[in-house]
Amino acid sequence: MERFTGQLSFHLRITYSQLRANSYGKIAVGVTTNVNFISAGKRGETLTANAKEIKKNHKLAWYKIEVLNEKELIATMEAMVYRKNHYFVQQDE
Repeated sequence: MERFTGQLSFHLRITYSQLRANSYGKIAVGVTTNVNFISAGKRGETLTANAKEIKKNHKLAWYKIEVLNEKELIATMEAMVYRKNHYFVQQDE
């Protein structure tokens, strides 16, 4: 049984947190992340990432991300992003 390193689940969490943070159309850049690797993934498994926005204000936002395989939680991540004053989509006046 082959196991993969945490690199794949790390990239999945980073990508998902950035997609979630930028979903408001306002540029958000990562400030801090805290990653916990709980269990190793195995080749052929399907991984699922779920992100929850904990809090958001005009400058910062906090997220909690979980990565699961078909059976169990394999990693968690807490992320904080800085929300710039620049929008990448046109805003209605």
